[in-house]
Amino acid sequence: MDFSNLSSQDWQRFSYFALILTALIVSVASNQNFKIGKVLKYLAIWAGFGLALIVLYSYRYEFSDFKNRILREINPAAAQLNREGQIIINASQDGHFYINASVNGETIRFMIDTGASDIALNPNDAVRIGVNLKTLLFNRQYQTANGMALGASINLGKFVVGNIKFNDLPASVSSGNMGVSLLGMSFLKRLKKYEFYQNKLALTI
Repeated sequence: MDFSNLSSQDWQRFSYFALILTALIVSVASNQNFKIGKVLKYLAIWAGFGLALIVLYSYRYEFSDFKNRILREINPAAAQLNREGQIIINASQDGHFYINASVNGETIRFMIDTGASDIALNPNDAVRIGVNLKTLLFNRQYQTANGMALGASINLGKFVVGNIKFNDLPASVSSGNMGVSLLGMSFLKRLKKYEFYQNKLALTI
């Protein structure tokens, strides 16, 4: 470890720890039952403890990245932020990218689809976020992999994914059950950047 990278604040903490350690040694040494072996034992224990704290603090970002990589492997749809503030999504086993978003307080699983023009919810997800399907007007036509489909325009009151937050986000509800809700280009174009690399997708707000 390169101690030259420690900040002045880090050295102040280290000096404070050294003072406490010195006071502890003096206290033990002043005891009538003072034994040099016991002092050296305590000294080694406290020195190791202090060194471990410095190492953990110095490599805090690396440990955070390691934790995020594990979480992305366990749950690829969970939004994970890296040090640059990007949301990193791992490709699922089927090759698609899924992400969990909070919509009007409900967790909805979306598939990111660059071939879709809009944000499209399936009817079940729409009902979960409080949409009354009976009041919708299905007058929009969409070309899907299964042919033409009808959709109804809605606004998502509150949409949150990691550090990405939108209010009154335009979307549509599909007239048929398309399996999974979609995040299309109308969402991606609101971001500063999105890029695919090494079976990952990075979203930058």
